[in-house]
Amino acid sequence: MGNDSDRVEYGYPGSERRVGDRRRRKERVFLDRRSGFDRRATAAGAGGGIFQSVLLGLRDRPPALLMLLGLVNIFNFADFSLTLNALSAGGREANPLMRSLLALDPVWAGLFKAAAVLLASWIVWRLRRYRLALQATLAVAAILSAVLLYHVVGLVLLS
Repeated sequence: MGNDSDRVEYGYPGSERRVGDRRRRKERVFLDRRSGFDRRATAAGAGGGIFQSVLLGLRDRPPALLMLLGLVNIFNFADFSLTLNALSAGGREANPLMRSLLALDPVWAGLFKAAAVLLASWIVWRLRRYRLALQATLAVAAILSAVLLYHVVGLVLLS
């Protein structure tokens, strides 16, 4: 064994940590992953504060997020139902994946669509503390709302 200076230099238990060359020692550092909700960041733009408060509300109130995810799933089901209605009236599916599944069997297309959105909802629920997951949920809700509006306008014009 060596003298006491070896023990101090390499940081053995009981030694003073501030003494010795720390550059020779290998230290393991845990890198913390941020959730995207940095309190120091300022909201950009006029609506940035509102968007930030909506995201914080979804993060801090799980029932509100559950309601939004339920609404996304209901919109998904309504979109599929209205798509089947439009196809029976002579329309055409724009999504190539759904078009091929609908050509195979509408039941398989419905099962795939429902399973995909349910799986995405579960993933968002598990990652609800991350800003990006909540932003994606709001984006999907907005897109599905626009698709439903498109279907309703199409029904009004075709009637």
